[in-house]
Amino acid sequence: MTEARIHALTLPKWGLSMTEGTIVTLHKAEGDAVAAGDILADIESSKIANELEARDAGVLRRWLVAEGDTCEVGALIGVISDPAVGDDEVERFVRGFAPDAGGDALPAAEA
Repeated sequence: MTEARIHALTLPKWGLSMTEGTIVTLHKAEGDAVAAGDILADIESSKIANELEARDAGVLRRWLVAEGDTCEVGALIGVISDPAVGDDEVERFVRGFAPDAGGDALPAAEA
């Protein structure tokens, strides 16, 4: 088993009444290197516009949203991984992803 890691990008909850957000701009493309603190996307809710920052470094493996899409808080919107992670591992992670009750990411169950 490898030490490869996969990181979920979920739609954050920036206010007590926020239930969804709209992706305004995607600043990184699939395949781009990402450093912690990089701005990944601009997201608007009914009351606030904010920037989604990367918490983890790696490669942006997949966007599951496009500009203009509206998603619920906690929805999986993208995936960052270590460069050594294979496409099949990313796909299993995406298929098995489920947000917890607070909207935070729960990793996919090990197969």
